[in-house]
Amino acid sequence: MKKLIPIMICALASVSMYAQTPVLKVADSILGTGDYQQALKILKGVKNPSSSILEKIGSVYQKVGNHSEAIAFYNRAYATNPSDKTKERLGVSHQFMGNVPKTITLYKEILEANPNNSILKYTLAKLYMGERKVKKAIQLFTELSEQDPENPNYHYHLGLAYDKVKKDPSVGFLQAFELDSMHLKSIYRLAKFYRALNIRDSASLFIDKGLKINPESINFNQLKAKDAFYKKEYKVALKHLDKLDTLGYKTLFTYKMYGFTYLKLEDFKNAETYFLKAKDKDPQDDEVRYNLGLVYASLKEHKKAQFNFMMSIYLQKPKLDKHYYHLGMLQLVQKEHKKAMKLFEKGLESNPRNKTILFQIALSSDSYYKDKKIALTHYKRYLDKFQSLDQEETTYVERRIKEIKKALFIKGEKVE
Repeated sequence: MKKLIPIMICALASVSMYAQTPVLKVADSILGTGDYQQALKILKGVKNPSSSILEKIGSVYQKVGNHSEAIAFYNRAYATNPSDKTKERLGVSHQFMGNVPKTITLYKEILEANPNNSILKYTLAKLYMGERKVKKAIQLFTELSEQDPENPNYHYHLGLAYDKVKKDPSVGFLQAFELDSMHLKSIYRLAKFYRALNIRDSASLFIDKGLKINPESINFNQLKAKDAFYKKEYKVALKHLDKLDTLGYKTLFTYKMYGFTYLKLEDFKNAETYFLKAKDKDPQDDEVRYNLGLVYASLKEHKKAQFNFMMSIYLQKPKLDKHYYHLGMLQLVQKEHKKAMKLFEKGLESNPRNKTILFQIALSSDSYYKDKKIALTHYKRYLDKFQSLDQEETTYVERRIKEIKKALFIKGEKVE
């Protein structure tokens, strides 16, 4: 095949716009081998390329992550032959480039011409959620759930949207569950919803359903460990904490829960071991220090107990993190990015457990600094400390980590 490629390039370079279908077939054949550069040579060698050729070049660049070039060729294709398909692909590349408002504009234009395009409407609704335009997302998810009331995912996303505007999300989650009893995301949200309302029986019901479907789930094992602890079923709590440990989930949450559970069982040595691990994860956690004080008091190690009780008091001093956060947000509005970042860092220093500030630091560094390794570091910090606290933020962070790593890999930069 490789020996034939130079001949193909010469033979096809002068193909007119009236006979370009063979070129597309040859390019597809070469792309099947993964040699996209040779495919591009053939496609770009065509004189007076048709919209199909231009769109194919755009799609190749899109697949390899070169979205600037993809946008350039999609624009040329659209100028030659306007189509919703090309416009939609343009939207995808703009989204990958971080220009979500442009993507939204393109998708809205397509939907104005074709309001029955449910797939694109669903995509646009999720983009609105990501851009915190929740009311617009609710409108689209409502339309989708009316067009296809048997689709549980639409009801689930409606629940998520209502939760964002402080309305009862359970109706959407319950409808999704009624339509699909295996819909794990809805089951998880219902378990958390009922637990927050302290409706323990309903929470336990959905936690157990989730674990039955996926015993390896980190989310459900966390919920079960907490649920068992509050029911004073300490051995059950340990069982699910051990499961989390086996799954490689070793976080501040698991170490503290181990410590609390062993403390209740009066296994003070194991309690000490895990509270010390928790302290290493977050030295500013006053709750950990307080419980270490209890452990050492029980072990008759009075000096250590006294020190940890004093540290727990010290760490409860007034936090200024919220003040720094709002000052930082004001600086962002005024496009004073450096000042904003300094204020966010001061806020995090005041309260290292403020996940909102760390998330904002990651977002701001991602949009402000050209060196994406800076943002990558902050996203990793967020995952390490707050992975279990906000599913939506965690999903976004995990996606950006993958995208940044991929972009750095393409550039040939090393990433730990």
